[in-house]
Amino acid sequence: MVRNKPSGDAFGSNRRSPTMIRRRRDEMNAAKDAAANQTADDTSPSRLSSSPRSTSPTARVMDKGTTGPAEVSVEKKNGFFEIKGNMSVAADPDVTYGILTDYEKNPDIFKTVSKVEVEHNDKGKFVTQHAHWNLLFWSGTFDMKMKVEEDPSRKAVSYKLNEPGFLKMFNGYWDVEPRMVNGKPMGCNVVVTQEVLPSMLPPGPLASYVSRILGNQVKAVLQDLSVEAERVQQSRHIPAK
Repeated sequence: MVRNKPSGDAFGSNRRSPTMIRRRRDEMNAAKDAAANQTADDTSPSRLSSSPRSTSPTARVMDKGTTGPAEVSVEKKNGFFEIKGNMSVAADPDVTYGILTDYEKNPDIFKTVSKVEVEHNDKGKFVTQHAHWNLLFWSGTFDMKMKVEEDPSRKAVSYKLNEPGFLKMFNGYWDVEPRMVNGKPMGCNVVVTQEVLPSMLPPGPLASYVSRILGNQVKAVLQDLSVEAERVQQSRHIPAK
């Protein structure tokens, strides 16, 4: 015998009573009122003053156009290491670019540079940098002679390794770009890209730390550059425009 399929009312009616409808409507209205009150509390002056977002250093940095953290990435591809870094600096692009290209003063500014020699000849400008690195308990030194080309109009510097030594490849460029905040110039962005290949990988445990060493070098240079640029900016009373 085939039984008829029970209707919905056999297990509970699909229709709601007027009492249940009113109760549900009252609950929904109460929830809306609570949400509206919460929104008002969140946007009140006292609430905003204690908000983590409004009081965080990062939020203030971005709003005022001051110096932000250095961001650096390292990727190994095509047999060499590609390092990319960028940082917002609370200083005029001209000030920042001037510090970057004042090679003779580099040792006074950058902790990783101990000595610099600049040579001009009919083939262009050559900069020899004597640098050092540190990572945990290890450290080392290396020299590199680069052919440097400057473009003041774009506030850009490109360089290429002229004489292989400790490094088999060391090419890259720097760009100092005006930084815009709400449509107004506010400091600058410093962007660097490098292609690096050591002549040989360090022995032992250091071999796995090459990318960290290279990344730390670029991060240190960006941080030192920002500190000096802000110092010069303040000493000259130049607005970071």
